Amino acid sequence: MTEIFGVSIDALFGQLLLGLVNGSFYAMLSLGLAVIFGLLNIINFAHGALYMMGAYAAWIALTYFGIGYWPSLLLAPLIVGAFGMVIERALLQWLYKLDHLYGLLLTFGVALIIEGTYRHFSVSRASLTRCRNCWPAPPISVSWCCLIIAPGWWWLRLWCALRPGW
Repeated sequence: MTEIFGVSIDALFGQLLLGLVNGSFYAMLSLGLAVIFGLLNIINFAHGALYMMGAYAAWIALTYFGIGYWPSLLLAPLIVGAFGMVIERALLQWLYKLDHLYGLLLTFGVALIIEGTYRHFSVSRASLTRCRNCWPAPPISVSWCCLIIAPGWWWLRLWCALRPGW
């Protein structure tokens, strides 16, 4: 078997693919944080918890409701987006004119509530093994989504910068 720098080709390509998938996750998270801070002027510390909530909502749709893979991937962001709108209307709208620290503390508390709720309902890892082979598409689909969303976001920012009054 051929090796590069003492590492087999299979292991090297596996690590490259894992790096691509993880980088795509980080790019999606950072784009979301940039959008929220740019639009709302709030440091959203609950962004990661909401991201986890979307993954958990997709898993629940797959496991308990029997919804397919792709429909659950379309449904989960809508559920989390609706939850985010409730958070913004009920809690965050009162903090826009205050210091950034208040938004940071509030969203940190929301993140703790979401994570605590997740821990309460998934008491052990054994409960997560019910969904065997329910993810037919590989995690690389996240990379494809990132490759579609990131250039679109760059184009939107460029368009808004060139357009007067935006």
